[in-house]
Parts: sequence; structure tokens; C-alpha cells
Amino acid sequence: MTADRYICCDDRRRTLLSQPHANASFTGIDYIEIRAGETTLLPSFVDVMLVNPLPAAAPALASANFRLTGGVRYPAPADFSLEAQGAEPRLYTLRIEAGQLTDFSMYRLSVVRASDNDTPPTFFDARLAAVDFSFKIGCASDYDCAADCEEEAAALPADPVFDYRVRDYQGFRRLMLDRIAALVPGFGADNPVDFTTTLVEALAYRADQLSYKLDWVGTEAFLSTARSRTSIARHARLVDYPVGEGASARIFAHFRVEGAAAEGMLLPAATPLLLREEGIAPVIAASDYARGLLKFGAIFETVGALRLWDWQGGIEFHSWAADECRLPRGALAATLVDKSPAGGALAAGDFLLLAETRSPLNGKTEDVDLGHRHIVRLTRVTTVTDVLQPALRLVTAEWDQADALPFDLVIQAKVDGDAAPSTVCAEAAGNIMLADHGASMPPPPHLALTPAETDAVRPRLSPPAPVDEGVWRPILDRGDVARIRCVDLTGVDANVPAAALATIDPAACRAMLWLDDDFAGWAARPDLLESSRYSRDFVVEQAIDGRVTLRFGDDINGLAPTVGTRFSVGGRFGFGSKANVGADAIGHVVLKDSIANRPISVTNPIGARGGADPEAVADIRIRAPVAFRRQERAVVAEDYAARARTHPAVADAVAVPIWTGAWQTMMLYIDRKAGAVVDAEFTREVLRHMEEYRLIGFDIAVRAARMVPLEIELMVCAAPHALRSSVAAGVRAALRPGRADRPGFFHPDHFDFGAPLYLSQLVAAAMAVDGVESVTPRKFQRFGRLPDGELSAGVIKPGALEVLQLSDDASFPEQGRLGLVMGGGR
Repeated sequence: MTADRYICCDDRRRTLLSQPHANASFTGIDYIEIRAGETTLLPSFVDVMLVNPLPAAAPALASANFRLTGGVRYPAPADFSLEAQGAEPRLYTLRIEAGQLTDFSMYRLSVVRASDNDTPPTFFDARLAAVDFSFKIGCASDYDCAADCEEEAAALPADPVFDYRVRDYQGFRRLMLDRIAALVPGFGADNPVDFTTTLVEALAYRADQLSYKLDWVGTEAFLSTARSRTSIARHARLVDYPVGEGASARIFAHFRVEGAAAEGMLLPAATPLLLREEGIAPVIAASDYARGLLKFGAIFETVGALRLWDWQGGIEFHSWAADECRLPRGALAATLVDKSPAGGALAAGDFLLLAETRSPLNGKTEDVDLGHRHIVRLTRVTTVTDVLQPALRLVTAEWDQADALPFDLVIQAKVDGDAAPSTVCAEAAGNIMLADHGASMPPPPHLALTPAETDAVRPRLSPPAPVDEGVWRPILDRGDVARIRCVDLTGVDANVPAAALATIDPAACRAMLWLDDDFAGWAARPDLLESSRYSRDFVVEQAIDGRVTLRFGDDINGLAPTVGTRFSVGGRFGFGSKANVGADAIGHVVLKDSIANRPISVTNPIGARGGADPEAVADIRIRAPVAFRRQERAVVAEDYAARARTHPAVADAVAVPIWTGAWQTMMLYIDRKAGAVVDAEFTREVLRHMEEYRLIGFDIAVRAARMVPLEIELMVCAAPHALRSSVAAGVRAALRPGRADRPGFFHPDHFDFGAPLYLSQLVAAAMAVDGVESVTPRKFQRFGRLPDGELSAGVIKPGALEVLQLSDDASFPEQGRLGLVMGGGR
């Protein structure tokens, strides 16, 4: 037999009635317990527990004072009796005789005055005189068996109508005013001078700010939805994708001086150069420059110091008594006439301009090809002598292969006929210096400006100093912080060719901004991940609107500025593609006032290059999620070959792993561009290029490609109207390797590792020559070997490590031979 307890629903009333200070003359039902029989053949018992014992004056309860009602299918049991009361004065037990069926509905036990009077006794609380219960509470059920004490739930008041889509000031203001009008009877109309309206507007303003902050946080939390460039850059950095923040353009500036006033003058580093404007003198005084600094366009500043010499404004080429001569494409040296005074000679490390000054076709200066200008960096200058002109001082200037002349430069030409004297069409020039886009603010000290002029253009932070222990993110009053790839022409970059110095990688550019707190300097960094807790570093972050914010460390990654610290700001300003000006766009140089009358002029013989705008947000969203797929290590052989192909001098590469008995060696076979030789110096260069990608435990050995020379013989029938010798020369020129600017069929870059040669392609190339009527192959095989069916198959297939070669050079027949048997023609 199990017992199930039922409690009167009014818990608070039962608690109050049972307290000692309550009226002891009243009682009520505290709870009842049903002890149902296991079967209908056994009796059931109902234990009724009262809140308080019966009052002394109250009559004892009998069976007639208890009534059972309810039931749906089976009515409430009528045959029950009250058992003798035990030691507990509050407990009464009803015995329900066996054989009385009950159902699953609710029954009610009530305490009444008599069997014919349904009202509770006078000493019973009317609210605690009855309890609802079920005889089947012990049966298994999927629902909560607790009784629902609410007889009839009171209707809840209607919820106020709120527009949860409100996100702005006007919406919050209207919502609060409408709510006040609903709660406060007699609330007047919207009155701007009313205190309630003022309070509502203040709350609406704050709610608008919080709503905007909530929306902003949710928006900036994801790369796909973020709008702030700062947030996008940080998201990209988390996946190891550095965002391109732009780059400052770079030019080569050419200076000319006239007379002795400026001879040997030292032009300091960071000398400002301005775009050409009509009506302004070539030299601008520093004081005028400071007053108009914010009005000028793109401003460049020289990278290093330069001593100016009159004779280097235009240096003659030596023609070695030839009437017509040129400097061929790919030239690495030139002989110059040296007219230098003491201390003004050319030297290794100097920049030299090679430029066309007159058209070689008609001798006119206005028809000069501006593309025929090239700047090299000298690697060696040696003195030479011409026995025909022993009194003439000559020097041979040499430069690096990377600076090789990219065109044919005509030095002298007969433009007015063979009887007329030769016309000089080109000259060299010194007085060349690199210059980067970006104006120094404040201007450099060598301009000797007054403190007032300097402070007038000094950048400032807002707020100027940390005011509390919170995060300090000051805003710079200028947003175009220069991004420059710094070079040291007298240090680590002393031997870098001009071509490499002119090439700018935006990823290598750094923000040109620095701070000083009167104790030490602070430097701009791309990020603070590698900064120690004592590093005085900060990050320049640029927003979409162009504003620049500075982010400092947190005393873990980077030092945090202390409260009240004031910084003096300096930097260079100006970057982007807008500074990629054309040739001769520079026309003014800024000098301090005391030497502003020096006869100096400046220009840029070659257009500016390298200026880049910040990476577009749309491009960042596309590239950043897949940045992790970029292979930055070499694991399998193809990884090594792919990395080797990224070298600028490598045309193709194949890697083969070999076990040496102690470790793995990756044999790297290299096919150089233009068929260049894989020598010891190039091998070391490739090994340096591969080092950061090499897998631990692997060695790399560089080998040249296995060249397969060919022997080809063609019978060419010339057209009846064509000259056989001319057709033969044309066919040979079309099939020979040729030059990089005019490559022939067998140019080395046309064949990679394992690339086959089809006979049909060869015949088609020969047939394309003017005057060729037919072509019949007679030999089509490897050089120095017997035929192996290549002619009948129509293809020569090299091995995986082999590259086909045909140089057709009589001095090196082992590099391939081309034979022509001519017929027809005249």
C-alpha cells in the first residue's frame, strides 16, 4: 500500500493559520494522504492532517463530518468510517471499505457540520475545509501528477504594446512618451520645456548610443559583415593575412647645377622635391615651403645625401672614333668621357642615367622617345685610354645584370646623310638620387625653419594624452601617413641594383610615423604580436574615412602609455597611386633660405612607380579566408619545384628526392631563363631562395637541366620570285633562338622539362617565312645519335629531366645544329 499526499492549495493561508500568534480557535485541513489498497478487495485509507488541533470547546469530529464527492464513472465511496484517533490530535483516518470502485477523475474530501449540512463547522476555516484528490495518483502517467491549485486563473493584464524594432533616437523618444501617457492619467502633450520630456530625451539619446554600439559590435564581429577597415584588418590578421595598407611612390631625381656657386654642394637627405608649376622658380625657399606646405600636391623627399657636380649634368659617351654607334640591348657597361674636377668622379654605388637626347631618325629633340631612358647603379668604374685620343680622360662604367639596358640606345647616327657629320643622340648623366613620396612634418632640420614655423605644421593627437587608466586610442589630425620601404644606400643596400631599389613591395612598406615622450622614441609596427611588455611600439590603424588611429600596447604586448604622458609627433605624409606621376613632373627643389639662390634645377627622367592605394575591402574579404592555403613550406618534390619556379631567373624546375644513405637529398634541376648557365653563384642564390621552405632533415642539391641538342635538316623550296639566299636567311632567323625581344622558334624559354617537339610545329614555323613555297624534313633527331624513328613519328620526346636545345651556333655545334638545303627561287 502506498501513500500519496494532497495539500490544500493556499500555502500562505495554512502557514499563517499555524503560527503561534494566530487565532487558535480555528483550524483547517493541512494535507491528506491516500493509502489505496493494492486491489479492490482491500480497504483504502485517507489520513486527514489538520493545521491545528481542534479547539477545546469544539465537538469531536465523527464520520458524519466528512463527505466524499466527485467521480465521473464511479461515484465517490459512501461506505467509510472514522477510525479511532491516535496520539496525534491533528490526525484523522477514514477507512474506505473494500469493493468500492473509483476512476481517474478528481474527488473532493470536505469537512462539514453534519451529513445534511454542507457548510464547514464554525471552528473550520472555510478556505481550508476541502481538498481535491485522486485515488489513482500512484498509477504510471506521462504527465505531471501535481494538482493544479488554481481553481480559476485570473486574467493577466494586457501587455503594453512595444515596438521592439525601434533602434534610433526618435523611436525611443516616441516609445517612452507613449508609455508615460498610458500610465500617467492626465499626462499632457509633448512639451519641449517640460522636465519629463527633457528626461525622456536624455534617456532616448543614451538608448540610441547603446543601440548603435550593439549593432556595431554585432556587425564588426565577422569578416563578412564588418565595415570598419580596422576590424577587417584585424580579422584578416587572425588568419595570417597581412592587409595591404598602400605604398608611397618612388622616383629617381636628376639634378643639374650651373656655375661654380653650387659646384660640389652637398644636398642633404630628406630634401623636398615638388611637382612642376609654371611661374615658380626651380628653387623654393624653406620659409615659403613651410607656409604653403599643406597646399602643395605630391611632395617627394630624397633618400640619401648627394653631392652635386656641374659636369654630371650631361656626360658624353665615347664612340671610339666611330661615326655611328649604339649601346645594344642588354649592355652592362659604357665608356664615358670623364670631365670631373677633384672629388667629383663617378664611383661604384652612384646612379647613372642613360637617355636618348635626339631622335636617331631625324635628329630632333622634340621627337625623342621618352621610353629610351634607363637608370643603372654602377658596380665598378675603371680608367681606360684611347690611343687615338690619349689626352682624353675616359672611364668605363659597369653595372649589374639586373640593370641591363632594356633597349638599343643609339649614341651617334647619320641623320643627315653619309656626307654630313654624325649627330649625337644620347648622353649619360649623374647627380641622380632616389626620392620617396611623403612630406616630413615637421620639416627636416636642415631647412633651418624657426620653431614657430615648425610647430605650425606639426601633427597632433586628439586627445593629446591619456587621461585615465582606460584604453587610449588617439586620432591623428592627418590621415595620409606615408608607407615607405626604407633603404640605406650606404649600408645594407649599398650594392643593390637600381632595378631592385625601384621595385616596391607594399607588404615591405612601413608607416612613417614616430612619437617622442621626452624620454625615448616610439616606433610604428605592423602589429604588436612580437612586442615585449617594455617595447615602445604602436600600430597605425586607418579607418574607411581616412582617419588614422594609434593603438598602443597593454603592458603585455607592447608598453602602455602612462596617464598624462604627452607625445611630440613626427612623420611623413603622402602615399597612394596619385603620386605615380609621369616623367619630368618634378620641377622644384626646396633649400634653406640662405642658399635658395643657388642655380639648381631638378626633374625626374623616369615616371614615378610603386605608389599603391590601400587594399580594397572587397578584395580582403575574398583573399583572407583562403590565405591559409598558401603553401609556405616544401614537403613533397613538387613543392620544391614550385618554390624554385618563383625565382625571377628560373624558367622551369623539377625536383627528385634521393636517399643518400644518411639523409634525404632533394635534387633540384633548374632550367634558367634565356638558357643562362647554372653557375656556382646562381646555385648559391637558389639555395638561399629555397632555405626558408626547406624541410628539416632534407638537403638541396642544385643541378642544371640535362640539355638535349637536336640535329635538324630541312629542304626548303623558295618561291619563284624569291631570292634563295634571302629566304634561307629568313628561315634560319625564324628558327634560331634569337633574342629575348624577338625570340625565335628554338628560344630556350619555349621548351621546358619534358616538353616534346612536334615536326608539324617546326614545319609551320618555317612555312610562315615570306618566300617559302614548301618545306620537306630530311633529318629530325637527337644530335650525335642514330635516328630512332623520330622523323616517321613526327615528334621528339625528351625525358622528364631533359630540355630540348638547338642553338645553331657554329662555335658550339654540340648545342644543336640546323641544316638548310635550298631549292627553287632565283
